[in-house]
Amino acid sequence: MRRIIHRLGLSIGGPRRRRRLPKWARKGLFGLTILAGIAAYFVVIAQLSRNGQIDDHYAAARGWLSGQLARAGFSVNSIVAFGASKTEAQALRIALDVAEGAPIVDLDLSAMRHKVEALPWVRVASVERSLPDRLIIRIVERQPAALLQENGRLSLIDSTGAPIENAALTPYANLPTVTGPGAAAATPDLLKILHEAPILAARVTAATRFGERRWDVKVDDRVWVRLPEDDPATAWKNLATLDVEKSVLNRALEAVDVRDPRQWSFRLPPGMRMRLAIENSGS
Repeated sequence: MRRIIHRLGLSIGGPRRRRRLPKWARKGLFGLTILAGIAAYFVVIAQLSRNGQIDDHYAAARGWLSGQLARAGFSVNSIVAFGASKTEAQALRIALDVAEGAPIVDLDLSAMRHKVEALPWVRVASVERSLPDRLIIRIVERQPAALLQENGRLSLIDSTGAPIENAALTPYANLPTVTGPGAAAATPDLLKILHEAPILAARVTAATRFGERRWDVKVDDRVWVRLPEDDPATAWKNLATLDVEKSVLNRALEAVDVRDPRQWSFRLPPGMRMRLAIENSGS
């Protein structure tokens, strides 16, 4: 009989004890309490910030509360990054500057995002909390588009024309080189023009910007194509069509001027011009 009494959790000869909640229920209530504390924490921060009442007393209270939450398990235990193929893990850790075990609710996510976006390969980033103990970093990296030649030096720029600082140039030697006044800022427009004929665009090795108005584009590192200021995309597509039909850019040409849509001109190399002149003279 004694074993049955013990198993049922009854008391004999004393005050009746309150029955304990199941373990899962206790965990659930604890979790709800913690979440309520986190919600109150952010509400108080927002309210005091709006009222301009951030002072030493508040900072102390905030530190105490964030410490309590950290001891309850709401501290940084892991950091996961997505999209960081060229951004080195060490550089990312230094930019985030967060120690393992730091109170996760006390982190300035906006400041961390700005630091990540200051890294050379990062175009845009987001930093999120995944409670209770994980930080998630999502990164969109810059896409190398061209080599910018400026003031006697080469640098890598992305598809928006922004520089990718301290990037090694050797892996991107096959990218076209752009130069001229305003070339970097105009590179996104150049890419749109070239994309109208992607097969021909793959053969572009250089481009020069003139007067911040128009481009000369070099094909196969041999033939310059002089594009017009107005509607260069149409001229580029028409040239691509002609090249498919007649292979004009594979001929012995020095330049093709397509600035006048009514009459294109084809410039031969100096030696070829002399040869044709002799042949035409009948000598």
